[in-house]
Amino acid sequence: MTREIELSPVAPYDFMAALAYLRGAHWAILERMTETAYLRALHLLGQAVLLELRSEGTPAQPRLALRVTAAAVDDALLAAAAAHIRRVFTLDVDPTPFLALAAREPIFGAVAQDAALFRPIIIASPYEALLWAIIGQQINTTFAATLKRVLVELAGHTLVIDDEGFPLLPTPAEVAQIVPAALRARQFSGQKTAYVLGVSAAIVAGTLDFAQLAALPAEDAITALMQHKGIGRWTAECVLMRGLGAVDVLPAGDVGLRAAIGRAYALGRHASETEVRERATAWAGWRGWATFYWWRSLQLARAMG
Repeated sequence: MTREIELSPVAPYDFMAALAYLRGAHWAILERMTETAYLRALHLLGQAVLLELRSEGTPAQPRLALRVTAAAVDDALLAAAAAHIRRVFTLDVDPTPFLALAAREPIFGAVAQDAALFRPIIIASPYEALLWAIIGQQINTTFAATLKRVLVELAGHTLVIDDEGFPLLPTPAEVAQIVPAALRARQFSGQKTAYVLGVSAAIVAGTLDFAQLAALPAEDAITALMQHKGIGRWTAECVLMRGLGAVDVLPAGDVGLRAAIGRAYALGRHASETEVRERATAWAGWRGWATFYWWRSLQLARAMG
């Protein structure tokens, strides 16, 4: 069954720019981008659902059409799908205050100019963001994407729509049941294996609850996440920013962020974590958004060779 709903982002909004970003995002292995559309299969309200998003407007007058396909699409599922897309693509936030802040500093202003086209794109769920952060510890993003695919292959499922398959991220319960040796045989270190299985089991047990974390002040949420083995401050900050959409959380220890800032400000080296936090005081209130655009600058640099 398929139903459609129209979404109206806060203008301006360039959906093509968002698609271009996603095509170059190593974490986006479950997302499928055509020339004009975004497709993603996921679980919503207990169902496997395919979401297809395309533009029917212009950046100045944006209109998006969201098609929802599942075994049964009632009003509740349609509303949940629309809320999910609004959150992931940050459709409802006016970027004007952030752009005004960025304009005060020429170097950062140049990096953040993409905010005039599209807002930060959030990973589909806090759990997926946590998996990505743990997998990505101490390795490059290309290899991290390979390991993420391993998880999907070992424990995920496929949603078939019109004879076409769309992979689904495994649930915490499904990941928690993976035999450790299966991960070790597919290039997971013993440490990453233990961390991934451990946090998945904690979610199943209810000792790691993202809804509860989302209701806490950022520092309290970071502290709570760090009680779980395998989650340090950087991982916790990435989960809040990339999975829960925290606007002002800064993963200052991130190697890519330190490299981008060191290069942009001609330090001749990576900026230190302390230097990143000090410089980021100028972006207070929007440090999560600032991080997104610094990371975006790395993606653009890679694309240019």
